[in-house]
Amino acid sequence: MMAGHANVIGIQGAGGMAEHDAAMLRAYGVQRVTLLPAGNEARGKAIAGLRSRLRTHGVEVTFKAFPAGYDANSYLIEHGAERLAEFLTSEASSSDIMDPGPVATNSPPGVGLSVTYGTRRYEVRGLEKGPRKLRATIRVDYAGKLHVDTLDFYSARSRRLLAQDLCRVFEAMPEVIEAELDKLLRHCEKLPESGQNQDSSIQNPVERMSAAERKEAESFGQSETLFAAILADYEACGLVGEKANKLLCYLAMTSRKMDNPLSVLILSSSGAGKTALQDTALTFCPPEDLVKLTSLTGKALFYKEQLSLRHKVLSLEEGAGAEEATYAIRNLITAHELVIESAIKDTGSGKITTMTNKVEGPTAVFLTTTDPDTDPETRSRFFVTSIDESREQTRAILSFQRRRHTLGGLSDKIVMDAVLRKHRNFQRLLRSLTVVNPYAERLNYGDDRLEGRRDQPKYLNLIKTVAFLRQMQKTVMTSPSGTEYLEADLDDIRLANDLAAEILGKSMAELSAPARELLLQAEAFVEAQLLSGGGEEVGEHNERRAGVRFTRREIREFTGWANVRVHRYLKELVNFEYVLVESGRNGQSYRYRLAWDGRGKDGKRFVPGLSGAAGLGLRDVEGLGKEVSV
Repeated sequence: MMAGHANVIGIQGAGGMAEHDAAMLRAYGVQRVTLLPAGNEARGKAIAGLRSRLRTHGVEVTFKAFPAGYDANSYLIEHGAERLAEFLTSEASSSDIMDPGPVATNSPPGVGLSVTYGTRRYEVRGLEKGPRKLRATIRVDYAGKLHVDTLDFYSARSRRLLAQDLCRVFEAMPEVIEAELDKLLRHCEKLPESGQNQDSSIQNPVERMSAAERKEAESFGQSETLFAAILADYEACGLVGEKANKLLCYLAMTSRKMDNPLSVLILSSSGAGKTALQDTALTFCPPEDLVKLTSLTGKALFYKEQLSLRHKVLSLEEGAGAEEATYAIRNLITAHELVIESAIKDTGSGKITTMTNKVEGPTAVFLTTTDPDTDPETRSRFFVTSIDESREQTRAILSFQRRRHTLGGLSDKIVMDAVLRKHRNFQRLLRSLTVVNPYAERLNYGDDRLEGRRDQPKYLNLIKTVAFLRQMQKTVMTSPSGTEYLEADLDDIRLANDLAAEILGKSMAELSAPARELLLQAEAFVEAQLLSGGGEEVGEHNERRAGVRFTRREIREFTGWANVRVHRYLKELVNFEYVLVESGRNGQSYRYRLAWDGRGKDGKRFVPGLSGAAGLGLRDVEGLGKEVSV
């Protein structure tokens, strides 16, 4: 019950349930029971007898064994309610360990598997698995009804027809069945091709780490050149250039363990390398923390297991495959949970009732797209970045592609396996600690655009994520209430500002040459107005600049440009938010003000209004090497 499962009873060992107890369960409508014996009782005759007794009374029985030396109580005490809940809701099921059942002589060789989702039990028999093949006989049992079919997992048509049959036979909603088949597919993909069943016991990957591997991962996390090492390992894994994007994606992947993870949307042209960036970054993530999907239907996320996305990375390879699910993705990022209530038919009474399904976050979401007109509501939840499409980057990629066909490329593949093992172990060792930013109230963010209301939280969370990643270099503190936490330092803020300038920042290179010229002319006009006494008389210089309003006519007279030229390139400046529109509706004339603070003339990217309190004394750190004023 502490792990969130209400319908639980303790039977005082395998011999603690009598015949009349089993009969009473069935009399009160219990249709399915999951046995949770201690690890040392998993294969005992008493458990097998209890399972047989329950089945005699028409109760479907599944079976999950705790690791050796544990029972439910000791597992809860040592690992906590969250880990126990993860164990109970995991897809692992071992109902066939004690009772494999007879195998027909003409059955094809393959992998045996039995899993239960909700109240439906799926048996996979005769699994044929290969690089391009995944076929099996599927036996589905629910509420006394049975359906058997042959399924080609890699055939969309085969999956669709089976889903239609299961919806008809079991009177279930299509979204529920589709979600169950999707989980079954992924479960079968994880099975070895050797035909051996997976071990049903759940063992913490950290516990499987050798002493040498742990020491290597800890040394990596304690390195003062951690970020430079991360960039070097990206190169070893085949991704060249893209320094800012590499660090952003690595930080977002790491943030899955935090209360407010970062999410990344990669927007670029087809063939630019969006998927390569995303996939390479996510290879550093431990496989048990990654949920990678190619396509996603509208309500599929609502029907996942309660903890299946908690502190995980959800990766979608292409936005076009998840258009129907954007609402669910937005809510998962913002509210950190999904809740849906559906009408279902009670198989016992025949009445229509409701079923509530809750999926918990928080979740870090990765998404790629080629659509520049992505819904603004969706974009605002992400760090939106793009791929370097310059000729220099293309030349570097082509050079690396040629190297992969040489002897040096073969050596790179050997090194890559060691790199991935190190990063995954390092990620597993990171503790889910709270991060406090003691400088937060002394930092500023541009307040002249509504987008700042959502950009600033992303920026502040970016600082906390940098500090979280560097936790092995910090002292863990304890609050008066007993909560352990980390403090963000000046180096964390500096690196976060470097990234913010690159990812959230603007560059005058994005403007056409006439628009850049008009921007400089508008700045000269505003400065002239300030010298002549126009605008606000108090405040800092940039605030006084923002207080000067002007019309197109005033700019036209100041520059001597034609009206059509001013109109065209002033619109470009407004689109890129260098200039803001103050009015122009209900018959009023259009008036503008300068949002640009003068930065970017040197070609570097900048974030309007991003600055910090004077005297913070930021130092250079290993990272991008950008000079950003804070």
